[in-house]
Amino acid sequence: MRTYHDPRVRTRFETAFEDNRRGALADRVRVPHDEGVRWPLVLFALVLLPVTARADVVSSRATPASGRGVALDIDVSGRRGSLDDATIDRWVRANAQLAGDYCGRFPVDALQVEVVMRSGSRVGFGQHFAGRRVRVHVGRNATEATLAAEHVLLHELLHTAFPSLDRRHRWMREGLSTYLETMVRAQAGLVSEEQVWDRWVSQMPNGLPRWLDRGLDRTHTWGRTYWGGALFWMVVDVDLRRATHGRHTLRSLVRGVVARGGVSLRTWPMERLLRVADAVTGTHVLRNTYRRMALSPRAPDLDALLARLGVREDQATGHVQLSDHAPDAAIRRAMIVR
Repeated sequence: MRTYHDPRVRTRFETAFEDNRRGALADRVRVPHDEGVRWPLVLFALVLLPVTARADVVSSRATPASGRGVALDIDVSGRRGSLDDATIDRWVRANAQLAGDYCGRFPVDALQVEVVMRSGSRVGFGQHFAGRRVRVHVGRNATEATLAAEHVLLHELLHTAFPSLDRRHRWMREGLSTYLETMVRAQAGLVSEEQVWDRWVSQMPNGLPRWLDRGLDRTHTWGRTYWGGALFWMVVDVDLRRATHGRHTLRSLVRGVVARGGVSLRTWPMERLLRVADAVTGTHVLRNTYRRMALSPRAPDLDALLARLGVREDQATGHVQLSDHAPDAAIRRAMIVR
């Protein structure tokens, strides 16, 4: 890596060089690695790389209630608008604590969080870079209430709690964060049980297989990747609770994987993940569900699954009605309990 004596330029360009090696952003300016880089090129690149240029850095540590925390390097770039650095810092640390509490500890020791201020009033898309860095785009007219209602940053932070797998298994990582982003917020009391199921009932059908589907490992559409993956993890969660009478859940599986080094900094083959899940839960639930849903277009009967959990959509209002008299109502209630 080329470094410069001026620390301001060094920290800006180390991030650019890292992304260039990985090819993470195709639209970035390609900065040469040779010894011929000169200050005119540096100044030119700083103009064309507003995302890379670091306006402010806030270093802090978020410690989950369950133990070890994470050193956060919070990098805010772009004009602030209605949000000051203290508000952004609180938002990042609060979401890191939510992820750490669910996982038993935050999965990695240090993480760079890039908050890119853009036009608009909403939280935009996020990105995760191999357990070392996450990036989220935020509208400069967003408010603190906007941040509190969003799950994008939590989704990206939860990616750290899963090992890197072969690309054909991307649905498994994205599906886990999609499933957990709402559940974790509900367990923290930020959204209600009804809001959780409202979202899942409206979105889970996007994950069902359609014509010519070949299973989650071989069908890489948006719906199958995010909501097919989320449906997969919901089935795993419910089946684990049923098979072990509540002794094991998706949370105990995730915590067991993290405790054994299965974080996004590490690359695992699928067989290792399945073997660890078998050992952690004393079941073959993850293995069997993977074979059933990833290697073929088979999917659970979603309507029947929801009915057993006591979840029904009211056609008149468009919202769910929850019944505590359904066969698996106790499982449904336990899913939202911290």
